[in-house]
Amino acid sequence: MQTYPRPTSLDDFLREAITVLEAQGWRIVRQSTEEAVPWHIAGRKGEKWRLIQIVIPATSHTVTQSGRRLLGQHVQLPARLGTMEQWLAHIRPDGRCNFGPYTLNPQVWGSDNDVITRLELDAD
Repeated sequence: MQTYPRPTSLDDFLREAITVLEAQGWRIVRQSTEEAVPWHIAGRKGEKWRLIQIVIPATSHTVTQSGRRLLGQHVQLPARLGTMEQWLAHIRPDGRCNFGPYTLNPQVWGSDNDVITRLELDAD
């Protein structure tokens, strides 16, 4: 069995996530390596946006839930503009990283039509 170098830090998981997004055709507009931010990656494909929060393995359920709430409250992205996602990182036995995405419901959180300007993503 081939083994891969195991990601250990948030930076490692961000690199893995960006690789996945770019392979899907998303252009990475902005990223943050700070742990305590509402979102870590902003990607764009055409007029659609993806704002993604990365959760590293072994994060408690309470921290995961509060991170999800922080993402929804801070971003408030309507469905017509894109998605707000929380990606839960998993390490496979061979060292590869997989993500379990959770998409926040825009009917609950998506209320800000000027979110792109507010988050200063339109300058990129």
